Formats: sequence, C-alpha cells, structure tokens
Amino acid sequence: MAKEMCKPKAIEDITVEDLKAHRWCFYQNDEEGFDAFEHVIPDNHPDFSEHVIELELSEFKFANGKSCFGFYDGSEAFNIIAGDQWYSFWYGIAEPNAEDLARLKSFVVSNNLELPVVVQAKWSGTSKTFSGIQYINPNGETIEKTI
Repeated sequence: MAKEMCKPKAIEDITVEDLKAHRWCFYQNDEEGFDAFEHVIPDNHPDFSEHVIELELSEFKFANGKSCFGFYDGSEAFNIIAGDQWYSFWYGIAEPNAEDLARLKSFVVSNNLELPVVVQAKWSGTSKTFSGIQYINPNGETIEKTI
C-alpha cells in the first residue's frame, strides 16, 4: 500500500482522504510524462519538496456552522470535494455563467449550507471568505457573483 501511495497522482483523482493522510506537492517529470499542472506527489515520494507549491487540504466553514473539506491549489483556487464532484469558488479569468452559479447554488442548498463560507488551507494557513464565485474581470478586478 505504501508503495502505491508513492506514485504521482492526477489532480482530478485526489480525494479528501488523500489530502488528510499526506501533504502533496505539484510534480514535473518530463522523462516520465508527468506535468506539474496535472500531477501531484505525496510526502512519502522521494521527490516531495516543501519548497514546491502544494495542493493543500482545506476546510470550508459555513455561516451555519457546517463544514466541508476540499483543496487549495497554492494560488487562488479553493475547491470543495464532494464524492467525485468538485465545486469551485474561484474561476480565475473565466467569468462564471448562469449554469456555473446554479450548480454551486444547488450544492449549497441541497446540503443545507449557508454562505458566506470561510475557508482555510491546512499547511500554509491561507484563508479566504466567499459569498459566491469569484473571478478576475478584463480590468484586473476581482468580482464576486453572489449565489
């Protein structure tokens, strides 16, 4: 089992259990075909480094006291992991459309969660508050579309 955990893992395959069990850093290895935008390695991999940006366990604490877990990508994105689904509060330079907003709202409502949500990354301590989906508009301003 430990040998299996040592292998690089595709980011989309990371689970909350993985994040709770290990620290993870982004991994680049051209010879083996691992792209740092797509793969991470756990702290039991020989190439793990605390000096590389990490994919961190994050806790989302909602206004009504409920919480969920997910990850922080080391830049701006905080994502809730719910089974095989991700729910992002950060869209970068892509403006979220009505479907994106409806999808996140459906998750929040169906799980009886109340916004705003305060999220904190486990290792770096990075923290942010969201009342909806945030993105950067063409003028470089951070905009939040409330749900």
